[in-house]
Amino acid sequence: MGIYDREYYRDDAGRWDGWASRGVTPWLVGITVAVWFAQLLTRGAPGGGLTGWAIYDPRLILDGQVWRLLTSVFLHSEGNPLHVIFNMLILWWTGRQLEERFGAKEFLTFYLTAGVAANLVNLAAQAAVVVPMYRALGASGAVTAALVVYAFLYPRQQILVMFVIPMPIWAAVVLYVVLDVMGALGAQLQRNEPVAYVVHLGGALFGALYYLSGMRLTSLLPTRRGGGRARTQPRLRVVPPDEHDAGGDTDEPPPSRPSPEAPIEDRVDRLLEKVSRYGQESLTPEERELLFRAGEHYKKRRR
Repeated sequence: MGIYDREYYRDDAGRWDGWASRGVTPWLVGITVAVWFAQLLTRGAPGGGLTGWAIYDPRLILDGQVWRLLTSVFLHSEGNPLHVIFNMLILWWTGRQLEERFGAKEFLTFYLTAGVAANLVNLAAQAAVVVPMYRALGASGAVTAALVVYAFLYPRQQILVMFVIPMPIWAAVVLYVVLDVMGALGAQLQRNEPVAYVVHLGGALFGALYYLSGMRLTSLLPTRRGGGRARTQPRLRVVPPDEHDAGGDTDEPPPSRPSPEAPIEDRVDRLLEKVSRYGQESLTPEERELLFRAGEHYKKRRR
């Protein structure tokens, strides 16, 4: 049985089964596009409608309306459909790969945190009077963070810049960041609608720190232990090895690092047994990487 047929690899059992089976990336894209249409429908309402309520406004945020740090990530320019189109194309392209690599819950947490972090960097620059106070909207900070992580993971992948120029993604991302730095320093001509260059740079910084630190944001979230509904364990069937321990199950976790000489199926089965008993939080980064590489191997065999 291939690893993609296993319940564990579909990630985040229990309440996340529905998300993981479809992927959160299509949901993020669909919600963002739906919000854009809602912006168009309500733009004539008092106060600017949905856009006026949710846009990034540094003065209002400093007055306590902190939700705008997150809600503005789902907004886009009402008069420029290319704004939402290009952001969602990049999110769709990078998000599916990152979600497959890190899991649905981790990628969703990463995306939302990246958007807020990019806006916080911009807010700090505005509060320090490094850049002027301006309102902003868009998913560019979160999307840039995803693009940077993708470039770290797959640096040699070729893309077409402007749909014409072939370039490895690492070079395209470096060029993109350099242009944002130039824009933030005022080296480029200002357009009628200012570009939030600092938000882009904040997203790029967050993406780089996320990859280089190896952190997993979901490991920082509180887990429900004790009261309340018990945590749903992955619905996993594990075939025990032939030489089953006569002493039966114990409370000791299986070896964290199986012997490199063991067949890949045995090593994967041991890791999945560990997940079934102790949860996927018990896996080390090396063990997660092994499961991912095994998944890639089985996926190629199924084609």
